Amino acid sequence: MRITTTRLFGLQEISPEEVMTRLGQPGFVMVDNTPLSSFRRHHLPGALHLDPGDYGASDLPGNKTDTIVFYCSDALCGAGPYAAKRARNMGFENVYVMTAGMAVWLRKGYPVEKQAPPRGEAL
Repeated sequence: MRITTTRLFGLQEISPEEVMTRLGQPGFVMVDNTPLSSFRRHHLPGALHLDPGDYGASDLPGNKTDTIVFYCSDALCGAGPYAAKRARNMGFENVYVMTAGMAVWLRKGYPVEKQAPPRGEAL
């Protein structure tokens, strides 16, 4: 078994395949913790973007029993697990990390969304 930051923090992992089957379901929320430039380039459909070290409970869904999945670039990135640990410490009950991250999501050819940069700013 590979040791990941997710496991070190005692968090639950979720696979890209499971996320793909649940995307768009009520109460299933994706949180992207990659740099903003990466989020603008591509992110999971419907994902929120949050800075892993600078968000509060009000930035997350109001229902603390919703399933919240955090992710970042890949299994070596600690941003997603760190953000997930913060959410769990805020009392959110169903917190997961898609440890495989965007790297595996893209490799599998799963859908992504793009966000246009603010006017006058390059992507």
